[in-house]
Amino acid sequence: MRVLVVDDDGERAAVVKDSLRESGAEIAAVIGIDADLRAAIQVHRPDVIIVDLASPYRDYLEDLMSINRETPRPIALLVGEEDRPLMARAVRAGVSIYAVDGLSAKLVRSIMETVSGHFHRFQTVNEELEKSRAALNDRKIVERAKGLLMAHRDLSEDQAYKTLRRMAMDQNRRLVEVAEAVLNVADLLKR
Repeated sequence: MRVLVVDDDGERAAVVKDSLRESGAEIAAVIGIDADLRAAIQVHRPDVIIVDLASPYRDYLEDLMSINRETPRPIALLVGEEDRPLMARAVRAGVSIYAVDGLSAKLVRSIMETVSGHFHRFQTVNEELEKSRAALNDRKIVERAKGLLMAHRDLSEDQAYKTLRRMAMDQNRRLVEVAEAVLNVADLLKR
């Protein structure tokens, strides 16, 4: 697992790096808080980002949020002090783990395992959601095409579906592709 560490404090960064190496992770790079995080992600292609800050500021969290939308990956935020409003903003920004103080090798290993597990579970749910949305959209297209056939050819719903299905099999195409073609032809005829 390649890890990008963001930390301005050399001592803290060394503890994180040592802990990561002990857990078998590869350190992609260590950058400071003012470095270009987007560029570092593009160059180093990390699997996980660990941001270790004494007190992160609001703009940095907003940057993390937009970066996480562009190139999603697990982010662990290690901070010096507990700050509940900051924690809530961090979670909204896409931070997978928010840990306060007490940095140790065991904590870093635990964080790595947890953040990776949460992120992969989130990605799986997101992919399933996208598949469901696509299937729902396909179904809407098929329903519209069935409705069109029912109205213009005086077919029952079952007959309209069988007609679409037969056309799809005859043309060796997916049902939704045939339904889209039917809707496109209907649009052309309206003009």
